[in-house]
Amino acid sequence: MERDSTDEDVTSDFAESTASASEFTSINTGRILYSYEHGRRYQAFLHGRYGLPNDDVEQTREGIKHKLYTDYLLEGKLFLAPIGDHPQKIVDLGTGVGFWAQDVAESFPSARVIGTDLSPIQPHWTSPNVEFRVEDLEDEYRPWTSIYFDADFIHIRALLQTLRNPTRLIQRSFENIKPGGWIECHEVIPFVFSDDGTAGDDHPMNAMYRLVEGPFSEVYGWQLRFPSKIPDVLRETGFINIQERHNKVPLGRWHSEAKMREMGMFCQSLIEDWVDALIAKPDALGLSHEEGHRLAEDITAALNNPRIHARLDWIDCWAQKPLS
Repeated sequence: MERDSTDEDVTSDFAESTASASEFTSINTGRILYSYEHGRRYQAFLHGRYGLPNDDVEQTREGIKHKLYTDYLLEGKLFLAPIGDHPQKIVDLGTGVGFWAQDVAESFPSARVIGTDLSPIQPHWTSPNVEFRVEDLEDEYRPWTSIYFDADFIHIRALLQTLRNPTRLIQRSFENIKPGGWIECHEVIPFVFSDDGTAGDDHPMNAMYRLVEGPFSEVYGWQLRFPSKIPDVLRETGFINIQERHNKVPLGRWHSEAKMREMGMFCQSLIEDWVDALIAKPDALGLSHEEGHRLAEDITAALNNPRIHARLDWIDCWAQKPLS
């Protein structure tokens, strides 16, 4: 499949600003626009598509999540796929604030690193080999721009559940990865459980997941249960050497081991802030303000109860595109 090697086919609705950015520098968003609802800030580009805010509180949550992954789940690594020592193009889909993209750019200074998101919240000053773009990669009517083609590695974290058609994103990733290249996906299975029966279907966090899967997803098109399908979708798309790993992460401070307790504290912080962001739009959950507030209180009480040994399954998948 041949493509033009130039990057002139910018398709972002922020094209005026992205096109003016240097090919290897951060995005220059002169037309940044935001919208505000219930005291939270959201992206204006495709307003109403994502459903979660992009303000400072959410960006802090993204930083905590990045810390949990790199320092605990991945034990100091940035990824698990065996991409080799000299990748030339690395793509981070749903880059958010760009923490992962910046770290991987420093690890591979000769690689071109491209982070893409709906929100222009990435830093203006970063490593010279990082480029951030504001684009809608879910657009079914427009192909991806040529900059993503021939990627050695495509990284996806905490994104697939929030898409209307996550399978298509994986298929497009397959089309853009070079033969022998890799994809890696990290998501959370949306169900709180325990090994000792203290947390199950009646946990208030599972009530929240049911609301997100129901009324909220009717508005925003989320596919909350997609993470459990990732290995099968990768296989059906044509990837090989598929690897799957599950991490039973504590939710709360109940664990007796220090490292697991720290992970539980990080996870609790992430969940509580995620719940607060969702409760900011109680109508999208089919709740009144009072019902939303009461559910948030129930979740906080359960997470702070040391007798409830709740966990979440954080899934990691990586796979390779065949050489031919």
